[in-house]
Amino acid sequence: MFKREKVTDLNEYFTDLNGRRQKGVFFSRINGYNEQIGTFVQRYYEEARKSGVIIEGKIPNPDDHNLSYYNEILGMDCYMDRDFICTSLGRWLPRMNDYQRGTVADAIYGSLDRLMKDGKNLNMLKNAYIKFMCWLYYKFERIVSRLGENIVPKILYEGTISQYELLLFSVLSGAGCDIVLLQYSGDSEYTKLDPGNRRSDPLQLPQMTPFPQGYSLKKVRQD
Repeated sequence: MFKREKVTDLNEYFTDLNGRRQKGVFFSRINGYNEQIGTFVQRYYEEARKSGVIIEGKIPNPDDHNLSYYNEILGMDCYMDRDFICTSLGRWLPRMNDYQRGTVADAIYGSLDRLMKDGKNLNMLKNAYIKFMCWLYYKFERIVSRLGENIVPKILYEGTISQYELLLFSVLSGAGCDIVLLQYSGDSEYTKLDPGNRRSDPLQLPQMTPFPQGYSLKKVRQD
């Protein structure tokens, strides 16, 4: 599992893993804007486009076709067991190596264990597990086989994150991804999900103001 480090300089996001403090990863929420952030988002967008995943809007829930294929490959059993998760990942995402499977399995098990301690029942845990697996395959397959490499995979998310999206991002952060959330409406909705900043850190820079009217990743591309 990778330790999340708090960013002190936005350029740290572009440092290879071997050059980082304790080889940590970064998971930041950006709730305001200044010229430095504008330049950072442009560069981070390009890095995520080349070696990561960009999400504009919600991650779609698995549809009937996704679930049917999942059932065909893995079946619908789910056990709160780290080795079961690791074996399932080997069949579901065969391009991952042993280290990557083990790291992701540890992170998924940790997220499910926290849900269980929060009072979620077994059916809720099963639904979360299947959703995580489908999202890893259909949305993040291009990066899970690069986890732990010197060039850190990057995720850029625009909008208001949901509970299960945040849980999956916690999995990917722990497994070795950098993540940036662009929150144009501020931090209030996020802090309802993570009031203690256990899963990410708010970015704090001097002279931050609300995002400009109409700012979006679409506009970043156009500019």
